[in-house]
Amino acid sequence: MITLTASLTALYVIPRTLVLDRLIGISGNLTFSGIITPVLGVFLAPSYGIFAVFIGTMIAAFIPGSAGTLKFGGLDFLGGALNVALISLLVRGRRTEATFMYVAIMGLFVINPNTEVFVGKNLPSLAIPYEWLRLPSPPIPFLWLHLIALGVLVSPLTRNLLESFSSGARRDLAKSVLVVAFIGTMIEHLMGGILYASIVGSAVALKFWPFIFVVYPFERGALVLGAVLVCTPLLLASRDLIARFHLREVKQESRLA
Repeated sequence: MITLTASLTALYVIPRTLVLDRLIGISGNLTFSGIITPVLGVFLAPSYGIFAVFIGTMIAAFIPGSAGTLKFGGLDFLGGALNVALISLLVRGRRTEATFMYVAIMGLFVINPNTEVFVGKNLPSLAIPYEWLRLPSPPIPFLWLHLIALGVLVSPLTRNLLESFSSGARRDLAKSVLVVAFIGTMIEHLMGGILYASIVGSAVALKFWPFIFVVYPFERGALVLGAVLVCTPLLLASRDLIARFHLREVKQESRLA
């Protein structure tokens, strides 16, 4: 497990150094690290996955020219750690724990005084003659895509994921990657929003939430698409290894029981 964790940590570092987009309202970049988290979640139990993300984040932060510099006081690993931990729980059939985790992080986002729960009225007016294109009232929930991810999380789509990863057809494997990557990237976005709101303060955060609302679905979509394209062939080529490691986990749990 130490060797596997070290190898996957190195794999996580690579996309962590690559720029996906500039952060809004704060100096720094959004990276491509989310495209590889399904691989870490499939192979590593939550504790090992969190450790791999923590070490990978710190290594990437000090690589010259890396996009993964630390922006949130060294807590930058939390989003990726939750992403990997949630995927790991889902793959191992622990859907209830994964759901509680997701709902808890969403609750922390909502109660943070510097976050925006609804947007629409706060978006800037468009120039004439496009003023009629303003968003309708009531305001649109900022978390609309996160609520969809929660619905996917509790749906039948997250059942028997291990079977898809270890022996399902290529299409089933790609669909499972899509599902876990989508849910994982949304909890990572929630954690990132909590850190952003807590560190930059209300003066900056409340000003930029409407702009973040417009951009974040495209960023998350790019990460999910990247995860499907990158992780599907990697996991397809590692079927035997996946089955072997999960059989080992089952035996260890049996001994502990």
